[in-house]
Amino acid sequence: MNGRAGHLACPFCNSYDVSRLYIATVRMDSCECQSCGARWDEDARSGEYKGRGAKASVLGKRDV
Repeated sequence: MNGRAGHLACPFCNSYDVSRLYIATVRMDSCECQSCGARWDEDARSGEYKGRGAKASVLGKRDV
């Protein structure tokens, strides 16, 4: 992937210590890196990065 870590890795720190929640209705993975704490959404099929926003905007579980 052009010198970058594979799509299973965190796009911010390249760690593979990533928790994923598959959201079938939108075919997205909601991801959280256990190493650096980053959260992001990506296309489940291609691994394309779909963005990152506030913790409240990510599809996965959030701390309240």
